[in-house]
Amino acid sequence: MIIKLENISKIYKNNSSIETVALRNINLEINKGEFVSIMGPSGSGKSTLMHIIGLLDSPTEGRYLLEGNDVSSLSEDILAEIRNRKIGFVFQAFYLLSRKNVIENVILPSLYADYSHSLRRQKALKCLEAVAFPEKFIHYYPNQLSGGMMQRVAIARALMNDPEIILADEPTGNLDTKTGEAVIATFQRLNKERGLTIIIITHEEYIAEHTERIILLRDGQIIAENKVLNSRSLV
Repeated sequence: MIIKLENISKIYKNNSSIETVALRNINLEINKGEFVSIMGPSGSGKSTLMHIIGLLDSPTEGRYLLEGNDVSSLSEDILAEIRNRKIGFVFQAFYLLSRKNVIENVILPSLYADYSHSLRRQKALKCLEAVAFPEKFIHYYPNQLSGGMMQRVAIARALMNDPEIILADEPTGNLDTKTGEAVIATFQRLNKERGLTIIIITHEEYIAEHTERIILLRDGQIIAENKVLNSRSLV
């Protein structure tokens, strides 16, 4: 087991001390190498749950065990170090730097690692190859790429530090159906070939159907977990 959440709650307070419960008593286990989707309507707590799993936020209550280690109340510096080594992020909006070309964007997460420039470039090229990004476009800038190509670059960037977990927040939200399925096929291939644990946050049922397990959230609580016995492979 790589992720275990025990009675996780997240409560936000505004300046008037009014409390908003984003998550309530979440208990969840995710095994190493699983391909999981988290679904729910807007405001259900999907993004808050992803931020806690990704060590971008801390729970108000409960324990989060990552590879058996309690990370619930570690300092931000330690969390940042674990995040950089263990977790790769992919977002709906891509978040590519407009003034850097494809390979420069992919290299970014490794700038604080002890790599030579040539090794960084070599690793970046392998990451782009892993997501089937055409080598002839590696010197293009984000505004010269389609949405699907930008998302492939974002996935390659997430692979740069050899993470064990990929967290993808609405990765197909800005893409048409055909392009979205191509992106999901990339995730399926990385899951099968590299054994990566992949967690996708989505509100689109056709995307969730390509994963192995669907976790349904509503009002900050898990209301159902469905194992997809015949998840559709696009690979």
